[in-house]
Amino acid sequence: MRDDGFGNRPRAVRGGSRPRLEPPRGAPAPSGALAPAFVLNVYKEVSWTSHDAVGRVRRILDLKQVGHAGSLDPLAAGVLLVAVGRATKVVSHLMALPKSYRGTLRFGRRTTTGDGGGEMVAEGPVPQAGLEALQAAAARFHGTVLQVPPMVSALKQDGERLYDLARRGIEVDRAPRPVRSDRFTITGVDLPRVDFELDCGRGTYVRTLAEDLAAEFGTVAFVESLVRTRVGKFSIEDSCRLISPPGSERAGLSQLGISLGEALSHLDSVRVDARWIHRLRQGGVPPWNNLTFNSKPEIGSVVRLVGPEGELIALASLDLLPGPADRPIEHACALRLERVI
Repeated sequence: MRDDGFGNRPRAVRGGSRPRLEPPRGAPAPSGALAPAFVLNVYKEVSWTSHDAVGRVRRILDLKQVGHAGSLDPLAAGVLLVAVGRATKVVSHLMALPKSYRGTLRFGRRTTTGDGGGEMVAEGPVPQAGLEALQAAAARFHGTVLQVPPMVSALKQDGERLYDLARRGIEVDRAPRPVRSDRFTITGVDLPRVDFELDCGRGTYVRTLAEDLAAEFGTVAFVESLVRTRVGKFSIEDSCRLISPPGSERAGLSQLGISLGEALSHLDSVRVDARWIHRLRQGGVPPWNNLTFNSKPEIGSVVRLVGPEGELIALASLDLLPGPADRPIEHACALRLERVI
């Protein structure tokens, strides 16, 4: 059966060179006005929880469908990406972005929370280490390292958040998890305080890193102050405050919205032929000969499907199919729609 140019062909072809087409996971919104879909680069204030920031955005915009892309501790400040409307459906792709921090740790004390908000539970000596020795110790945490998640983290164990267990005085064993530290630099020393900067991947606990650094010198430490300076390309300099105009007002905050196309620009783009745009918006999967790749995609990755003007239409994954490893990509994987925007 031949393709009529508009996708009317069998969904799967066994054998031969045609791609295997999979049903979409997402579906387009119903006819009528679409809900908003944008991202905000919000400055989370000290003492706010990430949920507090989300709640404030909901009240300012008078919208319920709001979520954040990665918690920031109450005693930390800085960049928090907030998804509004239909943008909440793709928040997982924002959570995977690398993050940057600057902060201060204090040697000689350990707290229940790993930061200044907890009760002191242990004391230790303040190491008489200079900048060079501290830099050398910090360098040992570059790359992929194993971390034991703190009890005050949001991870679940047997269906319960660790921080909920911690509030009830329950401590459970936690398996070490691999995390990535791209840059851990000591920027200043005024013992017992040490200033640092950190670039890291998703799931890295800064308070645990401070405790692990202290253990290198046979002592304890906690994070005294912390600011998230960047998430992906979104910097603290461009973040908006929710406590003053324009971010505290509905019109002003709406104008600060970042389009999904820009927010997800870290994903590779694939251009879809103009004649396929309507079918794609309805959940159809374009055949390979109607796609133009800007670069060689990575099998298993998620890509942006864009129109002739670069407008974001959908997200799709490139799922590996069984068979020889040396096949062209159009024979080696299935294009599966993740979400129609």
